[in-house]
Amino acid sequence: MKVGIDKIRNIMNKYPNEFYCRYYYDMMVKGRKFHSENPVTLDDLDYLHKQGFLEIDIIYTVTVYEYLSHEYPIEFRKPYKMAEFMDIDKYLEALNRVNAQSKRKRCIYIIGDVYTQDSKSGNRQTVVGHNEMLDYKKWNEIKRDLSKDQKFLYRNSENGIIVFINMMPDAETSYMERFRKNTDLITSMVSRKKNINIEIAPDFISTEDVISVTDPEKLLDQYIVNNARLIIIGENISESYKKALLQVKQYDKFVRMMIVPLIDMTNLEHFLMQVKLFYNSNRWTE
Repeated sequence: MKVGIDKIRNIMNKYPNEFYCRYYYDMMVKGRKFHSENPVTLDDLDYLHKQGFLEIDIIYTVTVYEYLSHEYPIEFRKPYKMAEFMDIDKYLEALNRVNAQSKRKRCIYIIGDVYTQDSKSGNRQTVVGHNEMLDYKKWNEIKRDLSKDQKFLYRNSENGIIVFINMMPDAETSYMERFRKNTDLITSMVSRKKNINIEIAPDFISTEDVISVTDPEKLLDQYIVNNARLIIIGENISESYKKALLQVKQYDKFVRMMIVPLIDMTNLEHFLMQVKLFYNSNRWTE
């Protein structure tokens, strides 16, 4: 797994007696050899950086990734779920059927490197790299090389919530009412009260994954560009919403939508639990 030298150095300095990682393969850099499986040291990093290296390839482990995810949560997102071999097989087969019925093409992204061992040399080989896209076709190409006992950490290709409230002048309700609803919905997910500890999804980052769409003509584009997983509509469905939502529905018949015409700011737990339920549902299994 390729990781920036500055990131590794930062974590090593922050957790000097806890964090360590190892080289993935042997390297010879200006007469100095770095052996596969050996621990990476701060002195190594300084030397490699002086030679122009910006990143190195290290052996992926769950522990290494936990440190990376903690320090750099956006670049190294937490996995959505851990799944066994047969679960991945069934899920990707289901996505393949879904993709045949929708313009949105869903897949998963593997968290961390997935290794196998060469039968002749005994050397470690990477079958699927970190953050590599995996669909049913790719899966069928590689699964014969994997152990049936292999477990996978992954995240979905869909991520994020669109808060959709029409703020254009032709909307039916008053501007101030719509402005308040928009603010309340976004605030409820991004700036929650400290005593509310509801996780919408393990790989959901509230400060990054909430997208506000206020122009109906831009809803479909934002749904596509952001690969959003859920659309929250902040009002009852009126004519100005129908056209925009129909466009999304024609693009993706399995779109997740949730209508929230009124939010009780004194009972955010109930609202966030509903968001969590909708966000994690798969409409093709209902």
